[in-house]
Amino acid sequence: MSQGNLKDAFIDSVMGDDHFKDAYYEEQDDVAIEDGTYPAIVVDMTMQKVLTKKNVHADLYKPKYQIAKGNYKGKYIIDKGIWRFRSEPSSMHNKSNRGNIAYKNILDIFSIPLESVEVNGRQLKRLPELTLEKISGKSVLIDITDDNYRSNYGRVYGGKVAIIHSVWNNGSTSSEESKS
Repeated sequence: MSQGNLKDAFIDSVMGDDHFKDAYYEEQDDVAIEDGTYPAIVVDMTMQKVLTKKNVHADLYKPKYQIAKGNYKGKYIIDKGIWRFRSEPSSMHNKSNRGNIAYKNILDIFSIPLESVEVNGRQLKRLPELTLEKISGKSVLIDITDDNYRSNYGRVYGGKVAIIHSVWNNGSTSSEESKS
């Protein structure tokens, strides 16, 4: 949804013309995948632009994986979330630098090159956006674990999530499989 549409939706809701009057829930079969490390293929991805509690602009990517081998072959699971913190490189202290170490490691796993740029005499690496075109069909190892978190109501179980672990060298990309 574009910023313009968000502003229009907000104005409509304030004026009493809210099109989103109901909330919905869809029952889903909860596949009980055991915790562990699994080979998987990236099949889809969602992305959200987020403003954190500390007013840092960020992108939150959630790849969707299909398990490629074993008892759970063919099952789908969503990544817990890959954060890309955005900031101005000219600031004296780049607040996003530390948080982007994990994002840089993800780019390395997907073999996505970084561009070197010079800003105020400092050599920086520009971290490109993650796109489905860049990662679709890539073979990776994922760790599957419970997504537990603490809310105002206590500890909450959020289901199973994947966390990307490394490249899966024994796998092949979807495009390589189609060539065979």
